[in-house]
Amino acid sequence: MQRTTLLLILGFFLLANCKKSNTDANNNLDTLVLNNNNEMDSSEMYGFDDSNLEKKIYEIKGENIFLRDGPGKNYDKLVNQKATDVIGEAQYLQVDYTCTISIEQEKNNWAKVRIVEPSHLSATHSGWIPLKNIIKDGSQTPSVNLSQLKYEIISTTENNISKNYNIYLDINNLSKNEISSFVKQFREKNCSDCTISIFDTKSIKNLIDVYPLSKSKYLTFADHFVAWSIFDTPKLISFYPFQDSKYKEYGGKNFKEQKMK
Repeated sequence: MQRTTLLLILGFFLLANCKKSNTDANNNLDTLVLNNNNEMDSSEMYGFDDSNLEKKIYEIKGENIFLRDGPGKNYDKLVNQKATDVIGEAQYLQVDYTCTISIEQEKNNWAKVRIVEPSHLSATHSGWIPLKNIIKDGSQTPSVNLSQLKYEIISTTENNISKNYNIYLDINNLSKNEISSFVKQFREKNCSDCTISIFDTKSIKNLIDVYPLSKSKYLTFADHFVAWSIFDTPKLISFYPFQDSKYKEYGGKNFKEQKMK
Protein backbone atom coordinates (compact mmCIF):
# COMPACT_ATOMS: atom_id res chain seq x y z
CA MET A 1 0.00 0.00 0.00
CA GLN A 2 2.78 2.44 0.91
CA ARG A 3 4.54 1.78 -2.38
CA THR A 4 1.35 2.30 -4.36
CA THR A 5 0.62 5.51 -2.46
CA LEU A 6 4.06 6.89 -3.32
CA LEU A 7 3.57 6.00 -6.98
CA LEU A 8 0.21 7.73 -7.04
CA ILE A 9 1.63 10.87 -5.49
CA LEU A 10 4.47 10.86 -8.01
CA GLY A 11 1.96 10.42 -10.81
CA PHE A 12 0.03 13.50 -9.72
CA PHE A 13 3.10 15.69 -9.99
CA LEU A 14 4.22 14.26 -13.32
CA LEU A 15 0.94 14.35 -15.20
CA ALA A 16 -1.27 17.13 -13.82
CA ASN A 17 -1.53 20.65 -15.21
CA CYS A 18 -2.66 23.14 -12.60
CA LYS A 19 -2.03 20.26 -10.22
CA LYS A 20 1.54 19.94 -11.47
CA SER A 21 4.59 21.31 -9.67
CA ASN A 22 6.60 22.40 -12.70
CA THR A 23 9.64 24.27 -11.42
CA ASP A 24 11.19 24.05 -14.90
CA ALA A 25 8.94 26.92 -15.95
CA ASN A 26 10.93 29.11 -13.57
CA ASN A 27 14.34 27.64 -14.28
CA ASN A 28 14.11 28.14 -18.04
CA LEU A 29 13.36 31.86 -17.95
CA ASP A 30 16.18 33.69 -19.72
CA THR A 31 15.88 37.02 -17.90
CA LEU A 32 14.97 37.96 -14.34
CA VAL A 33 13.37 41.42 -14.12
CA LEU A 34 14.35 43.61 -11.17
CA ASN A 35 12.25 46.41 -9.74
CA ASN A 36 13.45 49.76 -8.39
CA ASN A 37 14.62 48.12 -5.17
CA ASN A 38 16.78 45.70 -7.13
CA GLU A 39 14.37 42.90 -6.26
CA MET A 40 12.83 40.37 -8.59
CA ASP A 41 9.50 41.55 -10.00
CA SER A 42 7.46 38.35 -10.19
CA SER A 43 4.63 39.95 -12.16
CA GLU A 44 6.94 40.93 -15.01
CA MET A 45 8.90 37.69 -14.71
CA TYR A 46 5.72 35.72 -15.45
CA GLY A 47 4.70 37.94 -18.35
CA PHE A 48 2.16 40.25 -16.65
CA ASP A 49 2.03 43.98 -17.30
CA ASP A 50 0.51 46.58 -14.95
CA SER A 51 -2.92 46.34 -16.56
CA ASN A 52 -3.08 42.60 -15.88
CA LEU A 53 -2.45 43.19 -12.19
CA GLU A 54 -5.71 45.17 -12.00
CA LYS A 55 -7.79 42.40 -13.49
CA LYS A 56 -10.16 40.34 -11.42
CA ILE A 57 -9.18 36.84 -10.42
CA TYR A 58 -11.65 34.03 -11.04
CA GLU A 59 -11.99 30.40 -10.09
CA ILE A 60 -12.67 27.53 -12.48
CA LYS A 61 -15.41 24.93 -12.30
CA GLY A 62 -14.75 21.57 -13.84
CA GLU A 63 -11.59 19.71 -14.75
CA ASN A 64 -9.62 18.64 -17.82
CA ILE A 65 -10.56 21.85 -19.65
CA PHE A 66 -8.28 22.29 -22.66
CA LEU A 67 -6.74 25.63 -23.53
CA ARG A 68 -7.27 26.41 -27.23
CA ASP A 69 -5.73 28.90 -29.63
CA GLY A 70 -9.08 30.52 -30.43
CA PRO A 71 -12.65 31.00 -29.14
CA GLY A 72 -14.26 27.70 -30.07
CA LYS A 73 -13.90 23.92 -30.14
CA ASN A 74 -12.93 24.11 -33.79
CA TYR A 75 -9.64 25.73 -32.73
CA ASP A 76 -6.63 23.58 -31.91
CA LYS A 77 -5.77 22.54 -28.37
CA LEU A 78 -2.50 24.09 -27.19
CA VAL A 79 0.31 21.58 -26.79
CA ASN A 80 2.06 21.16 -23.44
CA GLN A 81 5.50 20.76 -24.96
CA LYS A 82 7.35 19.88 -21.75
CA ALA A 83 4.91 17.09 -20.87
CA THR A 84 4.91 15.89 -24.48
CA ASP A 85 8.70 15.62 -24.49
CA VAL A 86 8.69 13.64 -21.22
CA ILE A 87 5.84 11.25 -22.01
CA GLY A 88 6.58 10.82 -25.71
CA GLU A 89 3.07 11.54 -27.00
CA ALA A 90 1.01 14.68 -27.41
CA GLN A 91 -0.09 16.30 -24.13
CA TYR A 92 -2.18 19.47 -23.99
CA LEU A 93 -2.43 22.52 -21.73
CA GLN A 94 -5.40 22.33 -19.37
CA VAL A 95 -7.02 24.17 -16.48
CA ASP A 96 -9.28 22.86 -13.72
CA TYR A 97 -10.87 23.77 -10.40
CA THR A 98 -7.47 23.94 -8.66
CA CYS A 99 -6.51 27.00 -10.75
CA THR A 100 -7.31 30.68 -10.54
CA ILE A 101 -7.23 32.73 -13.73
CA SER A 102 -7.52 36.24 -15.12
CA ILE A 103 -9.54 37.04 -18.23
CA GLU A 104 -7.74 38.81 -21.06
CA GLN A 105 -10.50 38.78 -23.71
CA GLU A 106 -14.05 37.49 -24.26
CA LYS A 107 -15.67 36.44 -27.54
CA ASN A 108 -18.57 34.19 -28.56
CA ASN A 109 -19.09 32.77 -25.04
CA TRP A 110 -15.39 31.98 -24.77
CA ALA A 111 -12.66 33.72 -22.78
CA LYS A 112 -8.94 34.02 -23.30
CA VAL A 113 -7.47 33.38 -19.86
CA ARG A 114 -4.11 33.26 -18.16
CA ILE A 115 -3.39 31.18 -15.08
CA VAL A 116 -2.65 33.27 -12.00
CA GLU A 117 -2.26 30.43 -9.50
CA PRO A 118 -0.23 28.26 -9.52
CA SER A 119 2.00 31.20 -10.40
CA HIS A 120 4.73 29.06 -12.00
CA LEU A 121 2.29 28.25 -14.83
CA SER A 122 1.49 31.89 -15.61
CA ALA A 123 4.25 32.21 -18.20
CA THR A 124 3.10 29.22 -20.26
CA HIS A 125 -0.61 28.63 -19.65
CA SER A 126 -2.71 31.09 -21.62
CA GLY A 127 -5.51 30.26 -24.05
CA TRP A 128 -9.23 30.13 -24.70
CA ILE A 129 -11.79 28.22 -22.60
CA PRO A 130 -15.63 28.29 -22.47
CA LEU A 131 -17.08 31.07 -20.30
CA LYS A 132 -19.36 28.50 -18.68
CA ASN A 133 -16.31 27.05 -16.90
CA ILE A 134 -15.44 30.35 -15.20
CA ILE A 135 -17.03 31.23 -11.86
CA LYS A 136 -17.87 34.91 -12.27
CA ASP A 137 -20.73 35.42 -9.81
CA GLY A 138 -19.02 34.18 -6.67
CA SER A 139 -20.84 30.85 -6.76
CA GLN A 140 -18.87 27.74 -5.93
CA THR A 141 -19.29 24.11 -6.75
CA PRO A 142 -22.68 22.73 -5.70
CA SER A 143 -22.76 22.68 -1.93
CA VAL A 144 -23.99 19.75 0.11
CA ASN A 145 -25.25 19.70 3.68
CA LEU A 146 -23.10 17.41 5.80
CA SER A 147 -25.96 16.76 8.20
CA GLN A 148 -28.11 15.40 5.36
CA LEU A 149 -25.50 12.95 4.07
CA LYS A 150 -24.94 9.42 5.26
CA TYR A 151 -21.28 9.13 6.17
CA GLU A 152 -19.12 7.63 8.88
CA ILE A 153 -15.45 7.83 9.83
CA ILE A 154 -14.23 4.24 9.40
CA SER A 155 -10.81 4.81 10.93
CA THR A 156 -8.12 7.41 11.48
CA THR A 157 -4.35 7.17 11.49
CA GLU A 158 -1.71 9.75 12.20
CA ASN A 159 1.96 10.14 11.36
CA ASN A 160 4.56 12.88 11.43
CA ILE A 161 3.16 14.41 8.26
CA SER A 162 -0.63 14.39 8.59
CA LYS A 163 -3.74 12.89 10.10
CA ASN A 164 -5.56 10.51 7.78
CA TYR A 165 -9.35 10.09 7.72
CA ASN A 166 -10.89 7.02 6.08
CA ILE A 167 -14.56 7.80 5.52
CA TYR A 168 -17.54 5.80 4.34
CA LEU A 169 -19.86 7.99 2.25
CA ASP A 170 -23.13 6.99 0.65
CA ILE A 171 -22.44 8.32 -2.86
CA ASN A 172 -25.77 7.35 -4.40
CA ASN A 173 -27.05 10.29 -6.48
CA LEU A 174 -23.96 12.38 -5.69
CA SER A 175 -21.99 14.02 -8.50
CA LYS A 176 -18.22 14.52 -8.54
CA ASN A 177 -18.76 18.19 -7.64
CA GLU A 178 -20.95 17.24 -4.68
CA ILE A 179 -18.38 14.73 -3.43
CA SER A 180 -15.74 17.45 -3.80
CA SER A 181 -17.96 19.78 -1.79
CA PHE A 182 -18.27 17.13 0.93
CA VAL A 183 -14.49 16.77 1.13
CA LYS A 184 -14.06 20.55 1.33
CA GLN A 185 -16.65 20.96 4.08
CA PHE A 186 -15.34 17.97 6.05
CA ARG A 187 -11.84 19.43 5.88
CA GLU A 188 -13.05 22.86 7.02
CA LYS A 189 -14.91 21.32 9.94
CA ASN A 190 -12.39 18.73 11.09
CA CYS A 191 -8.89 19.42 9.83
CA SER A 192 -6.91 21.81 7.68
CA ASP A 193 -3.98 19.60 6.73
CA CYS A 194 -5.32 16.05 6.76
CA THR A 195 -5.54 13.38 4.08
CA ILE A 196 -9.09 12.24 3.29
CA SER A 197 -10.01 8.92 1.69
CA ILE A 198 -13.62 8.27 0.65
CA PHE A 199 -15.06 4.76 0.31
CA ASP A 200 -18.54 3.69 -0.77
CA THR A 201 -18.68 0.72 1.64
CA LYS A 202 -17.42 -0.10 5.12
CA SER A 203 -16.64 -3.67 4.10
CA ILE A 204 -13.13 -2.74 2.89
CA LYS A 205 -12.02 -1.53 6.34
CA ASN A 206 -9.74 -4.55 6.77
CA LEU A 207 -7.96 -3.74 3.46
CA ILE A 208 -6.97 -0.17 4.36
CA ASP A 209 -3.20 0.23 4.78
CA VAL A 210 -2.58 -3.41 3.82
CA TYR A 211 0.35 -4.01 1.49
CA PRO A 212 0.72 -5.87 -0.73
CA LEU A 213 -2.83 -6.77 -1.73
CA SER A 214 -3.63 -9.89 -3.72
CA LYS A 215 -5.11 -9.38 -7.16
CA SER A 216 -8.68 -10.01 -6.04
CA LYS A 217 -8.35 -7.77 -2.98
CA TYR A 218 -6.68 -5.04 -5.02
CA LEU A 219 -9.58 -5.05 -7.47
CA THR A 220 -12.11 -4.95 -4.63
CA PHE A 221 -10.28 -2.11 -2.89
CA ALA A 222 -9.92 -0.12 -6.12
CA ASP A 223 -13.62 -0.48 -6.98
CA HIS A 224 -14.70 0.99 -3.65
CA PHE A 225 -12.00 3.66 -3.14
CA VAL A 226 -14.02 6.59 -4.47
CA ALA A 227 -11.92 9.70 -3.83
CA TRP A 228 -8.65 10.81 -2.32
CA SER A 229 -7.53 14.29 -1.17
CA ILE A 230 -3.98 14.61 0.12
CA PHE A 231 -2.99 17.01 2.91
CA ASP A 232 -0.52 19.09 0.87
CA THR A 233 -2.79 19.49 -2.19
CA PRO A 234 -6.20 19.92 -0.50
CA LYS A 235 -7.94 21.31 -3.60
CA LEU A 236 -6.91 18.32 -5.67
CA ILE A 237 -9.33 15.38 -5.46
CA SER A 238 -8.47 12.19 -7.31
CA PHE A 239 -11.42 9.92 -8.13
CA TYR A 240 -10.93 6.14 -8.06
CA PRO A 241 -7.15 6.52 -7.65
CA PHE A 242 -6.49 2.76 -7.53
CA GLN A 243 -8.20 2.11 -10.84
CA ASP A 244 -4.81 2.54 -12.44
CA SER A 245 -2.47 0.58 -14.72
CA LYS A 246 -2.15 -2.18 -12.11
CA TYR A 247 -5.94 -2.37 -11.89
CA LYS A 248 -6.08 -2.90 -15.65
CA GLU A 249 -3.20 -5.41 -15.50
CA TYR A 250 -5.10 -7.40 -12.85
CA GLY A 251 -8.15 -7.59 -15.11
CA GLY A 252 -10.17 -4.69 -13.73
CA LYS A 253 -12.78 -3.40 -16.16
CA ASN A 254 -15.23 -1.39 -14.06
CA PHE A 255 -13.73 2.07 -14.54
CA LYS A 256 -16.22 4.03 -12.47
CA GLU A 257 -14.96 7.61 -12.86
CA GLN A 258 -16.01 7.55 -16.51
CA LYS A 259 -19.60 6.93 -15.40
CA MET A 260 -19.75 9.68 -12.75
CA LYS A 261 -21.79 12.83 -13.27
